[in-house]
Amino acid sequence: MDRFKSSEDYLERILMLKNKMTIVRAIDLANDMNFSKPSVSIALKKLKANGFIEVDDNTGNIELTERGHSLATYILEKHEIITSFLIDIGVEKEIALED
Repeated sequence: MDRFKSSEDYLERILMLKNKMTIVRAIDLANDMNFSKPSVSIALKKLKANGFIEVDDNTGNIELTERGHSLATYILEKHEIITSFLIDIGVEKEIALED
């Protein structure tokens, strides 16, 4: 379960970064998630092996596959709904976003 959760976190973060920037590389993920580059590299290899992402060998640009984009969108929407609910019931916005 933890491994799947981690994959979900990466997919969601790739989608979020893709919405902000044109090119997303491993170093962008490492910086954004505050993870080491080797940890991100290992995770990306797993995501690629499972068909969630493709990585351009020349640029290092990470692209979500159709499958990866679908799952990432679902995860992001789920988190946005939960955050909105927490805020609606009185949880401070910063805490709701973190939780």
